[in-house]
Amino acid sequence: MASNTYIEHISLLLDILLIVGVIACSISGCLRAIDSKMDITGALLLAFVISNAGGTFRDLILGTTVFWINNHLYVWLSLGVGAVTYIIFYLNPKLLANRRLTQLVLLSDAIGLAVFCLAGVEKSFIMGQNFYIAIILGIWTAVGGGVIADVIANRVPLVFSSELYITVCFLGAILYIVLSGFMLQELAGFIAVIFMVTLRMMSVKYHWKLPIINA
Repeated sequence: MASNTYIEHISLLLDILLIVGVIACSISGCLRAIDSKMDITGALLLAFVISNAGGTFRDLILGTTVFWINNHLYVWLSLGVGAVTYIIFYLNPKLLANRRLTQLVLLSDAIGLAVFCLAGVEKSFIMGQNFYIAIILGIWTAVGGGVIADVIANRVPLVFSSELYITVCFLGAILYIVLSGFMLQELAGFIAVIFMVTLRMMSVKYHWKLPIINA
């Protein structure tokens, strides 16, 4: 029987990764704003949206209180990281051309994607949903913020491209659910995160994409 509180069912490791995920997605949202020539208010908006929008819609669908209303840490963390990121690049815009920074942001985004996917799956199970609803909401938790942020920034959402993005979440969620039946959730979650991050990074490096129709 699932507990009534989310925090009771996640390990310290996953708790830390969730914070890392918010930080990573806030940086990603801020960089999207900078790329779209937005000012700091736009950067803060995108930092908040990409970090929290997916989980917001998940909780609304599940009929529970939105997570960042119960825990304001996610609000202040996303806004704080967004502000610091914007100020750093405003003072030193040459950093945007640093290739290592690009790789770091890509890695952080992959970690955020993986962690939020697992958080969505776990929250769905706690609310008594079955496995396929958990997978759907896990994917939406991971990519929903990015979709909305891209729309605000007037960009085609990355999830609608042929890159392995939703596919990574789908496979990772299934792996987590299967492994959870044979081992501790903490270990299953760690393995699933490593799998998703590795698959996402390798798909970018080797240009793995889903086939598309070329008319």
